[in-house]
Amino acid sequence: MSYSTSNTYETVYILKSGLPENESAAIHQKVNSVIEKFEGKILHRDDWGLTHLAYPINDETMGCYSVVVYKGKSGVVEEIERHFKILPEVIRFITVQVPANYDYTKIKKQMTLAEEEMKKNREAKEQRKRAQSQPQQAY
Repeated sequence: MSYSTSNTYETVYILKSGLPENESAAIHQKVNSVIEKFEGKILHRDDWGLTHLAYPINDETMGCYSVVVYKGKSGVVEEIERHFKILPEVIRFITVQVPANYDYTKIKKQMTLAEEEMKKNREAKEQRKRAQSQPQQAY
């Protein structure tokens, strides 16, 4: 008797920056079909778009980030990652198992708020720096 439970996963993958829309859509569709093959269900998909990479990967400095949160039976992650390894358009990927009650929209909202806070802090720091570099006027 084999037990096959469904787990919840989050996969982030980066596609090459110059990839035509139809090719990136084909890769997204491939991920979807693998999830369906393993009796899974996509809970959320989010395309972050073109972003600077933290460091160059295979001479690429930009990449198109995509996130997919899904439920799937055992083996789904291995199959998705097998496809990613043979597709030259995928330059990086990572998958993590998340709790069953994982709410991506809540996490995304927290990330957005944190990014806005960092931007405000960076702007305030730059403003203080500019103020200090300007010569003081004597009265």
